[in-house]
Amino acid sequence: MEVQLWLQLPNGKWQKVPARVENFSQNGLGVLLPIELRMGQTVLVDGAPASVASGPGRPQGTVAWVIQAGKFYRAGISFEGNSPTNPSAEELDLYEFMQIHPKAEPDTVHRVYRILAQRYHPDNQDTGNEQLFMALVSAYRVLADPVQRAAYDVDRARVQKKQWRVFSSGSGSGGMETEREQRQAVLAMLYMKRMRDPANPGVPIQEFEELLGVPREHLEFTLWYLREQGFVVRTDNGRFAITVKGVDRAEEMGATPKPTTSLLSLESSVR
Repeated sequence: MEVQLWLQLPNGKWQKVPARVENFSQNGLGVLLPIELRMGQTVLVDGAPASVASGPGRPQGTVAWVIQAGKFYRAGISFEGNSPTNPSAEELDLYEFMQIHPKAEPDTVHRVYRILAQRYHPDNQDTGNEQLFMALVSAYRVLADPVQRAAYDVDRARVQKKQWRVFSSGSGSGGMETEREQRQAVLAMLYMKRMRDPANPGVPIQEFEELLGVPREHLEFTLWYLREQGFVVRTDNGRFAITVKGVDRAEEMGATPKPTTSLLSLESSVR
């Protein structure tokens, strides 16, 4: 089935593009077309199937996903609403999910998405998985949009502070048990930092203060102990980084936070 798409451009104008419908439902279209669309782009459809064009005028949707198919592009157009909701940071860390750094450039986000989308697209007979593909699309919708990504980053930072907080409200009473918890938390932070960003594994003391909710004065003994044991080193720029011995110690203590949901863990769980 051939249709005509009207695409809203960043300057507010509209562009008409021919497309072929490959599949459709009441909630959307899967199309093949000669140009690449943008995630979240508004689309009007001329000649849409009757189940989609249930009302007068051209049905309006948004581009939900895009992958390259040779010289053409496949795209999904959703008619379920034009304002996707940010998933809660407490439910899913989108950066961990897509296995990218939180400071990744937009081009990196797009490149990783394209690779993973081709891998998990339902049309891929070898590695396709509809569940993973739709979860990937939802994550990319947020991280590819500067406004949604900025809002998500604020929410994610709030959740991280809550996750790493050593003390519950008003319970910072000190003592040996508290000190052991601080060591465990510091090792966990440094462990995750090196794993996520091996080129820059150092963490400044200000970040420990902020995320752990512990003043610098209360961290001095903790960091001294970890350095004397060889679990932590101080880098040339004054930051702290975990050593190989520290990694082993962190894993022995179980000083790593609960794993977040990633595409890799989801893939193994659904197969």
